[in-house]
Amino acid sequence: MDINDIFNETVTHTTLNAGKNKRKLGGAPSMRELKEGGYGIVDNSDGTAKRTRVEDVDDTVDATEEYPGSDDEGGRFFSDGLTAKEKGVMDWVDHADELDATLDPASVQRLVVRLERAVSKNTTDRVNYPDAPEKFVESEAELDEAIQRLQLLANDVQLLKVLNDLGALPTLVGLVAHENADIALDVIQLAVEMTAEDAWNSEGESPEERAAVVAFISDMAQNEFFVVLGQNLRRLNEGGESSEGEADRQGVFQTLALIENLVSLDVSLAEQAVADMKLLDWLQHRVGKSFVQSTIQVDSNQQYAAEVTSILLQASPKVREQAGSTFIDTLLQCLAKYRKHTPDEDIALEHLENIVESICMLIATARGKQAFLEAEGVELLVLLQKQPQVARLLSLKILDYALTPPSPNRAGEASNVETANADTESRAIAKRYIDASGLKYLFSTLMHHGKSNMKKLYKAYPESDERAVNCLAWLLRLTETGTPLHWRILAKFVPSPADPSSWKSHVDRIVELNTAYSERVKEAGDRIESDSDLDEEDGAEERYLSRMDAGLFTLQMTDTVIAFVAEEEQVRERVEQRLKRKGRSLADVCSELAEYIATKRSDTLTAPAATTDNAKDLSALLLEL
Repeated sequence: MDINDIFNETVTHTTLNAGKNKRKLGGAPSMRELKEGGYGIVDNSDGTAKRTRVEDVDDTVDATEEYPGSDDEGGRFFSDGLTAKEKGVMDWVDHADELDATLDPASVQRLVVRLERAVSKNTTDRVNYPDAPEKFVESEAELDEAIQRLQLLANDVQLLKVLNDLGALPTLVGLVAHENADIALDVIQLAVEMTAEDAWNSEGESPEERAAVVAFISDMAQNEFFVVLGQNLRRLNEGGESSEGEADRQGVFQTLALIENLVSLDVSLAEQAVADMKLLDWLQHRVGKSFVQSTIQVDSNQQYAAEVTSILLQASPKVREQAGSTFIDTLLQCLAKYRKHTPDEDIALEHLENIVESICMLIATARGKQAFLEAEGVELLVLLQKQPQVARLLSLKILDYALTPPSPNRAGEASNVETANADTESRAIAKRYIDASGLKYLFSTLMHHGKSNMKKLYKAYPESDERAVNCLAWLLRLTETGTPLHWRILAKFVPSPADPSSWKSHVDRIVELNTAYSERVKEAGDRIESDSDLDEEDGAEERYLSRMDAGLFTLQMTDTVIAFVAEEEQVRERVEQRLKRKGRSLADVCSELAEYIATKRSDTLTAPAATTDNAKDLSALLLEL
């Protein structure tokens, strides 16, 4: 093949092999022609010629003026003498062996053959020269390149089945245990590329492409991929300072990225990976261990481990069940580190938020609530809420989950016995929180008390108002009417000789939140009602969902608090007075609360309102839910 014919045609794989219209290279120009053309040839006194040297050129003269035929880019002979098109052709030729004209089963077979040869050669070299790395470094580089070439399959994941047909999967799994961690990392990166959402969802989700990737990972799992991956994860040393330590840290990162991809791809595969890798044990250790010197600093993989833990616990009830009570204890220990300081780095703040999210997922079950109580989690929350740090606000989310029993209507997630147990544990948590003087700090947060740093945190975490109201509503519902515990909550809303005035500010704050959320919910409902394109059924559902997004649940929780505290005549009068200023009444509160009760009972989005509008009757109904 003559390379010159490339410059005569549009370069394609077809024309490269055609061999037509070969362009002949003209004869070399004579010295005279070069001299007359001004191409750097000058005469000596003896009549001979020489090429101009750098020191012979006046550096004050623009070189483009000295040479005829120079172009706008500074002169042809001051570059490589190639046009942009010719440069592209030469670059294509230089990398032609790295490209495949079409990605088809035949090209995949060539990639597999190359991989098998590289594996065989590297294995032979390592056996023959075990103490001379320089003897097998070349074959290791070829193996590295052969694995990376397989990443081309990310462009057509439906060809992944060819790897299994050709028996390449056991080879790939075996390479995860290769002595060189970089080779293992190549295989992990290959799996990450194949499972990335871009590989099977680049132009809209394709069921066929997703199924092809799921089948590929399932076939790998049948060849003990996850087992070997777990073993490899434990041999990596993230604490090393050398380049090997950096490679090991990258290996941990890629392994965690694979688990995250599996959750998006197929949760059942992620669950299998967690089980085969014994991943929960590793995560439990890693989320609390930092490889930086300071005890309060967080390294990147530690934060990623906490994030993957949170993702797994949210996505899989099975993983939540597998996480034992010791996992909650570890997470609470991580949380305790933030008791007296607010993270000053984003990575540490993300770590804290992921720890909080993981705890919330675990204590959503009866078993998790019991472990939370045994680990003295309630006492830790009170300690966190004493301090003017971000953990005070984030702890409200944990308290919210701890107090909220699972809904009996969520079939398949909790049996009646489990629901009853969770309700019992929630009541125990409420009692312990009140006994630990938690109400003082809960109301401090509700009223936005604190110094300047807390004022900033309240603005940064506006959801803290919703959490505080929800916690307060559940405390009222989880304590029996007429008991000392219940009266300790109501005492915050009624005048007392020791504190004759603060009750008014507490009532005013609840009414303020009630009216604010009422306006937001009404605006959201009105927007949907103005949409004439929706039929009656769809419109009702859209209106309900829109109102929920606007804060309907928080509105109903403030309604709940008002229903309980308005039983006192003096409190009722102040509530009605404050509501009237905003164009609302106690009847509106009762109507919204009746809707909440009816919806919870019927488990539909368009449940009819309850018949009663009496606040005392409604509070009694709330206790029955």
